[in-house]
Amino acid sequence: MKNSRKLVSVYRELGLKQIPRFISMVDRNPLSPTYGCANREYWLARSTDFPSSIAQYGILGLALAYSNKFVNNPYFKHPKVGNWILACMNYLTQIQHHDGSFDEFYPNERGWAGPTGFLLHSMNHGYLAIKDIISPDDKSKIINTMLKAAKFLGENNEIGVLANHHAMALLPLRETINIFNANHLEPLFKVRKNEFLKYCNPEGWCLEYDGVDPGYLSATVSFLGRLKQVKPDSELDEVAHKAIDFSKYFVYPNNHYGGTVGSRETFHFYSHGYEIYGREKPLALTQANHMIQGFKQGSSVYPSLQADRYFVYRIPEFLFSARDFSKRPAKLPPLPWQEDEDNIFYFKESGIWGGKQGNLYLVSNLSKGGNFKLFKINDKKTSGTIITSDCGISGITENNQIFTSSWIEKDKNISTHGIEASLTTRCLTLNSQTFNPAKMSVFRAGMAAMGWHHKAANQIKGAIRKVLMLRNNTLPITLNRIIKFHKDRVEVIDKINCSKNLKVKKLLLGEELPVRYVPQSRYFQPDELQVKGRELTKTELKILKNTGKLTIKRTFTA
Repeated sequence: MKNSRKLVSVYRELGLKQIPRFISMVDRNPLSPTYGCANREYWLARSTDFPSSIAQYGILGLALAYSNKFVNNPYFKHPKVGNWILACMNYLTQIQHHDGSFDEFYPNERGWAGPTGFLLHSMNHGYLAIKDIISPDDKSKIINTMLKAAKFLGENNEIGVLANHHAMALLPLRETINIFNANHLEPLFKVRKNEFLKYCNPEGWCLEYDGVDPGYLSATVSFLGRLKQVKPDSELDEVAHKAIDFSKYFVYPNNHYGGTVGSRETFHFYSHGYEIYGREKPLALTQANHMIQGFKQGSSVYPSLQADRYFVYRIPEFLFSARDFSKRPAKLPPLPWQEDEDNIFYFKESGIWGGKQGNLYLVSNLSKGGNFKLFKINDKKTSGTIITSDCGISGITENNQIFTSSWIEKDKNISTHGIEASLTTRCLTLNSQTFNPAKMSVFRAGMAAMGWHHKAANQIKGAIRKVLMLRNNTLPITLNRIIKFHKDRVEVIDKINCSKNLKVKKLLLGEELPVRYVPQSRYFQPDELQVKGRELTKTELKILKNTGKLTIKRTFTA
């Protein structure tokens, strides 16, 4: 029991400590025309020309603090807090589009699950928390806003598959149906559910753009767990159970999670779903326990680590986890690196390969250029240290084209034989465009002219995603990587092939180097201080230039 209190306190404190930060973001002056706006950069700093709606997602964390009598919680049923929740919800009624959508990154974005689904989820909980203090007029406006948002979620979709967004569309839809007996939305829920299930692989992962991303897989588990609390669904529960079985491979010995082996390179671990499903699947609690230790030591992603735009996502995750903390059994199942026997795993569809050999634990995404993480197991029951985190090769040509091998390869050229794996992958260029004043002016004018129409706005957002996240050109550079996994060492042989017409100015090998544009990635992790790659020498670059080939052999030992 004492240990359980300590575990719960980690969740509780990580959430509650950031409530003052969110309140500081809110315009709390009831005489102000922006009363209830949580985008401080808009209403106070005046550094942006529109209010980003996602700032209002802080409603959810504030509603949880207001509704739950956590230890050392000064916000519980405080009248001012209730009024601030109401103000934030009223402000959402002012900035919603007529079609039910909201804008996050730019005017007339008309975002789907992000932000509209997340905001409806927050409003559902905010409404339940303060419904007794809402006036009839305000209640009518707020309910109308929520129903419009639910309809928008049910009738629309987005370009570029993000399975966690599909789960987040389902969750607030079901909540809204339940709260308001909105049975007319039931057919839309069924359509959205069938669409979500298309992106759930039998191996246990759900599609995030072009592959598996452990960070967002844990988010999907959380959203499905909350759905279960509203109305259990055996098909969705099965998806969550398989996801929990799959995510265990990314709960690392050093208490970190996910990272650059994933398609979106995220480190965050969403714990709430693991607390919910842990009552019927103890393996979920094994993972939650290990990650709580990580949160204590600054691993994974916690609210204070994040920028103002995104810290509001993490607050409710920890407060939900504290509220729904599951009782731990005396004995929990082991993680793969905690097992007594050596093991090798390979998931062909995702390209995830690795295992435990001796006191080494390795996880690699062979579909992503053979990116891998390698750990020394210090104590098979509790901990370990990272040896390396390798993201293949990345470099820049003399004409300033940035390229990388760290990308999901659709045409898999992979071979595995037990403790040995090999692959060949192409290098792709990276897009690093930023706005200047002229480009921003043109973009804003274009959105004002065309973004009023939902379909046009959706096409524009899809084009932006393709440019920043999905569209890349190939370069005549390939990496052939062979990984041999022995009990006492890991041998890596990298064969780089490059067209003699292409001049490489700088080439990095084996660095921890996230490359994809994902707003919720690239947060600092302590293990960055412990691993390093290297830059190829001038001599090595000369050999590559003259012969078009270069082979580099490395050995990693415990």
